[in-house]
Amino acid sequence: MIKTVRDAWKIPELRKKILFTIFALLIFRLGAAIPVPYINSQELEVYLAAQSGTILGLMNAMSGSAFSMATLFALSIQPYINSSIIIQLLTVAIPALERMAKEGGEEGRKKIASWTRYVGVLLGLLQGLSYYALLRNQGFLSDKGVLAAVTIIMTFTAGTALIMWMGEHITQKGIGNGISIILFAGIVSRGPS
Repeated sequence: MIKTVRDAWKIPELRKKILFTIFALLIFRLGAAIPVPYINSQELEVYLAAQSGTILGLMNAMSGSAFSMATLFALSIQPYINSSIIIQLLTVAIPALERMAKEGGEEGRKKIASWTRYVGVLLGLLQGLSYYALLRNQGFLSDKGVLAAVTIIMTFTAGTALIMWMGEHITQKGIGNGISIILFAGIVSRGPS
């Protein structure tokens, strides 16, 4: 395996792709450490530690603990994954979408990918709103004003959009399936605890 990595490193184009992917993953992990304002993350971590067997625990595991720390990338790539699943199911259920996917060629696939991104941002907004409601109802906010609410929700949504963008760039300029790599990096970053 070491020989394979050494041989891959010798190829300039492959080395460039590997370095790009590592750089994107470093940005991902940095964003998973930047806290969102107006949230008491210490109390939130204690609360979510008790929720380890629930859906909140799963979201925390997938985000690499960013969910429990209420960071910029707290929602991780999950809204995009859900969006992708929804669009794929709709493609099977709606004949016009199915035709576009099969007969539309590259243009049809681009249109469906674009819709997947838009639905992903919309789901990110909805999940950000839901996460804000949880934070507000459990008393983890230092400010419950409208500006704080908009800041928190938009920060979570922007974090999701940025992760989607990074995943697509890892796919195009990096070593492969960027969304899967980001999801894997989030899960692995928790490490053994």
